[in-house]
Order: sequence, then structure tokens, then C-alpha cells
Amino acid sequence: MESQAFFLCKTGSASEAFELRDFNLDEPLNDQVVIESEAFGLNYADVMARRGLYREAPPFPCVVGYELVGKVIKCGPDADHSLIGKRVVAFCRFGGYAKHVITNDYATVPVGDEEASELLALCTQAVTAYYMSEYLTPIHASDTVLIHAAAGGVGSILIQLAKLKGAQVIAKVGRTEKEAFVKELGADFVV
Repeated sequence: MESQAFFLCKTGSASEAFELRDFNLDEPLNDQVVIESEAFGLNYADVMARRGLYREAPPFPCVVGYELVGKVIKCGPDADHSLIGKRVVAFCRFGGYAKHVITNDYATVPVGDEEASELLALCTQAVTAYYMSEYLTPIHASDTVLIHAAAGGVGSILIQLAKLKGAQVIAKVGRTEKEAFVKELGADFVV
């Protein structure tokens, strides 16, 4: 199947580092699905890859991107075929900056008509924040939590998760314009 993707070809500014290229998409194997992309997420890891500072990025040229929203259009032989035609939010380990993406069926969640931007924020950013606050360092009501880059994707979700647990939140921001935003989310103190 022919498709297109934004290939990361070198380091530098986004306008210089990416090239829109045609490519042939492989057939989905086993439990894989093909998703026709509606929108893809932009994460800190993608920016670091563009700067040449993300060790886990594939070698150039590559297609970065960890998540997308789109419609399942094809399934591998062992995939959940009930997903065909459904709008999903999906994780992918790279490859998200493409018109069509292959990922495992278990990395998809059927969704309704929610805005793609809201769904994408619930992928890598929310899962990271959830993992940090529930598994890595579980937050408790008696805790005081310092959140760096609190106005960013992960930070803004961490504020809300910490407040749901009853913790006191100190939010660190890089500019005074961000203070009102983190306070609105529930931060008790802003640095």
C-alpha cells in the first residue's frame, strides 16, 4: 500500500529536518492493524530526536511519533477484526508521523467524536504522568509534590492527578505567563 510520512532526515529546525516522502506500507502481520491517520501527537521525545539527542530514536531517515488518532482500515490475520472502520486512539513505537500507521491491535482504544487534540494528550503524556504518580513514586494525600515544567503536557496532568490524591502541589514554571494556568489546574504554590 502506498502512503506518505514526514521523515526525519537530519537534525535541525523542523522546517529543515523533515521531508514529506512517499513510502510503501507493509502488510499488517499477526495482531497488527493499519490505521489511516487523522492526527498525530508531538511529544518532547520527537523534539529531542529532531535535535539528535534522543538515544532511542531510529537512525535517519526515520519516521518518529508515538501516537495517533485515526480509523482502522486493515487487520492482520490474528488481529481483532471488529476494529475495522472504528475510530481509535493508538500508541505506536515510532512511525506516527505518517498517513498510515501499523501498530498492534492491543495498542488501540476505540473512541467517539472527541477532539483529536484531547485524545492525543491522553496518550504518551497522560500515561507518563499516570505511571509516575501511581507506580514510580505513588502520590499520597500527605505528600507535597514538586512538579517541574508544570505547564507542559506531563506536568499539567501531574498537577491534576496529585490534587485528586489530595497532595499539596508546588508547580515550577519557566515564565510568569504560565502561573495562572497552573494555579487554575490546582497548584498550591508556583515557583
